[in-house]
Amino acid sequence: METTVLELTPDLEMELVPKNYPYTKDKVPLGSYSAKLDFMLWSKSGLAINCFFTLMDLQGKISLSVYRKAADQHRYMAGQTEVRYLPFGAIVELAVEANEIGKPVLKDMTVKCSKQKCP
Repeated sequence: METTVLELTPDLEMELVPKNYPYTKDKVPLGSYSAKLDFMLWSKSGLAINCFFTLMDLQGKISLSVYRKAADQHRYMAGQTEVRYLPFGAIVELAVEANEIGKPVLKDMTVKCSKQKCP
């Protein structure tokens, strides 16, 4: 099965504009909320997938990273969800917490509906 994660190219960067999706603690709300998965990009190191979301009720756009799990080098899990195969446009429930230095961390992602089944 092929992943839906994209490689960043200059053309793709101009089209998707990932810089419009902040990831800092003053811009990413903590708690649980719904979001639409706009797209995903591999990190430069390949150790993470950067997920780009549009917030449903809170307005705005954010970016959160999902890191490769040490126990299984081929899985990128957010809670019980393997993110590499999620369709763009999927509506998800995010659970975001602060780590020990206050940076927002994606703890869980639950798919509410996929692109084909969303209202």
